[in-house]
Amino acid sequence: MIWSCHRESVRWPMTVPLAAVVILGLANCSVDAEPTIEGLQPDPSPPVTFEPGDVELLQPRAVHHATVLADGRVLVTGGCTEPGCEGFDAARASEIFNPTKAVFVPGPTMPTPSASGTATLLGDGGVLLTGGYPGEGMPPTSNAQVFDPGTGRFSAVAPMTTERATHTATLLRNGRVLMSGGYDGQDEPLASTELFDPRTDSFTAEPDLSSPRAAHSAVMVNDFVVLVGGTVGGPALGTTDVLHQGRWGPGPELRTPRVKHAVAALPGARILVVGGSASIEGRARLASTELIHLMTGEVSGGPSLSEGEYKLDGAVVALGDGRVVIAGGQRINVYDPADNTMTVLRNPVLPRRSFVTATPVGRQTVLVAGGYDDAIVPTANAQLVRIPQ
Repeated sequence: MIWSCHRESVRWPMTVPLAAVVILGLANCSVDAEPTIEGLQPDPSPPVTFEPGDVELLQPRAVHHATVLADGRVLVTGGCTEPGCEGFDAARASEIFNPTKAVFVPGPTMPTPSASGTATLLGDGGVLLTGGYPGEGMPPTSNAQVFDPGTGRFSAVAPMTTERATHTATLLRNGRVLMSGGYDGQDEPLASTELFDPRTDSFTAEPDLSSPRAAHSAVMVNDFVVLVGGTVGGPALGTTDVLHQGRWGPGPELRTPRVKHAVAALPGARILVVGGSASIEGRARLASTELIHLMTGEVSGGPSLSEGEYKLDGAVVALGDGRVVIAGGQRINVYDPADNTMTVLRNPVLPRRSFVTATPVGRQTVLVAGGYDDAIVPTANAQLVRIPQ
């Protein structure tokens, strides 16, 4: 294991220099490419100049994942496909967005269905999917599967040590993936964590969190893993939990407790916290944002969104220039950390929907796909949205 199995509270403000932790770099990996599906065929065409507008998923989908592959394509996996967020089995059929043609094409079929699990791009270009619910009203699973871009197929790997859903998966600098918290098979929030090693395709138990949490957000900032908000079953949490040098400890307190929110890492060891709700069953959407200054422990207010937004897992993405795009409402909001401002795009005006995904395709274009409306009806609609400089 890479961590010692004991906890110690982190005191704020912190004085530990970031260089104090030495983390191994990713191992170089190579895969003989023998793609078997259209979405992964090498394409020598020059990058297209995207025109904003509608594109269509191959089927309606919400509570899914969209992962940008090493070759720029987007792998869409899991979720639900039918009203009421049913139709998990149909969502086993993945699809791939081909940016050179601006279309979705069929992808391989996942071994098991999943919603509210995780999808993580690995250092070798594969995608790790873990846990989640296999159907509406069913308990979470410990299943894990990996998409191999060399073969264009999914394969099951050894299961997690614990069944989990609404947990987080964080890619560490050494190429391993940390699973944290979530709900277990009895619908109880977890304090446990575990580690996936892509060299062995296996999981090992790791130190517990400072306290249980589920439906939280996670972000890696320099050498720290930070878990933000979430719930233990009802009201949202205003706490954070920070992993540093193998130890979990309480971090800065949020100004507003949040669940169903999102986070993004910013320059200067800061974290943008966006939207959410005051409770796991709440329908009131928060328009506020806040900034965690990790090195000082200070938490300050950020600019407001154009409207309240929640169920933002997968809907907040950083661009190459450092700006953060926030989708999920009727307007696209763009946060600029350089001057702490929020810009609202006048177009497009999107239907209000939750659990959309936003992924960068090109330097200034974001693919906003799927989601469900207030009646919990998933959509196949997607949009290519150009983000002005």
